Amino acid sequence: MLTEVLDSYYKNSFDKKTVKASLRINYKGEKSIPSFRASLRIEKDKVIWMSLSKIISIGKLKITPNSVQFYNNLDQTYFDGDFSLLSNLLGTEVNFKQVQNILLGEAIYDLNNTDFQIKQEANNFVFTPTINDDRFNIFFWLNSNSFKTEKQEIRQNNNEKLLSIQFTEFENVENVTFPRHLYILAKDTKKRSTIDIDYKSVKFDLPLSFPFTIPNGYKEIEL
Repeated sequence: MLTEVLDSYYKNSFDKKTVKASLRINYKGEKSIPSFRASLRIEKDKVIWMSLSKIISIGKLKITPNSVQFYNNLDQTYFDGDFSLLSNLLGTEVNFKQVQNILLGEAIYDLNNTDFQIKQEANNFVFTPTINDDRFNIFFWLNSNSFKTEKQEIRQNNNEKLLSIQFTEFENVENVTFPRHLYILAKDTKKRSTIDIDYKSVKFDLPLSFPFTIPNGYKEIEL
């Protein structure tokens, strides 16, 4: 059954070249931010760009396979470096492909390259690791009708650290099954943060630009 399910999953994977979307985001953590709007642009496998606003511009984010850049207009700070900024936010190491897959409703790991056992529960195929690893374990829930990812978890250090990513709603956009709502939970024994993302509108394969310039005089964020 595992081979057939994986074949169906990858046949239904996202195959558009670009994404343009408007979002509503709510972040709660050590420094919670009230709900704000965001414009998201993705050129698949090349760049992820986001402009954040709440009445006024909050800042911008630009991610490429090799770098993460961000500036915050509220406190006039910026980050220009590797994926440590996003890894700290999510509580686990991530790369460009994984961040992209989170935003597109895809599995953050290649399911073909990890040893899983599979069982069906209600409307889901549940993937669990065949061997328990004390460092981290990966779990996936695929919808048995659409073969889209409904939930995925990374549990680390005997479950003391957790990254949970849930896609609670999907919609048909230009004949593509695409996330409508994304919920991210990152927690350990000391802290907990959540990110709620609602996709308000989505369009595919439009020509896009990704303007990004760190303003003069901003202070660099040091991690």
